[in-house]
Amino acid sequence: MQKLLFLLLSVALSANDSQAQSIVGSWRTISQLIVNEDGSKKDLMVMQTRRWACMADLQTIFEANGKQLMKTSANCSTPINYDKLPPSDWKMTGHNISITNKSTPGPLGTTATYTVEFSGNKAILTHEYSTAEKQQLPGSAKIKKVVITYQRL
Repeated sequence: MQKLLFLLLSVALSANDSQAQSIVGSWRTISQLIVNEDGSKKDLMVMQTRRWACMADLQTIFEANGKQLMKTSANCSTPINYDKLPPSDWKMTGHNISITNKSTPGPLGTTATYTVEFSGNKAILTHEYSTAEKQQLPGSAKIKKVVITYQRL
């Protein structure tokens, strides 16, 4: 009976622990997947690390104060100096995170919203493009969604 009680308590605690995961902390980007309507995929992170090996060390830091910043290794010579970019703002509501980047807005503006799923030491951020958003993307209406996977450091 004690073994059964211990097993049930362990399962309950681990289930509660997985729901309580937080985006706060340092993460390494392991993929930036573009998924098209036809099912084809392209991993932008693979393309970037082929050209600049140091991109494998790119860190994304979500601070508890709602700031998000990025850091690269000291000798990384990519066209963008991530260390000098001003921090973005982030806000998590339930399973959704909104990231506002006023310094380098994308084609859809300054704020991007993703659904967040935690799996072990990974955070998977997914943005599915609406019809209206697809119309704003230059020549990219075939994009269905973007999936960014981070690994906790």
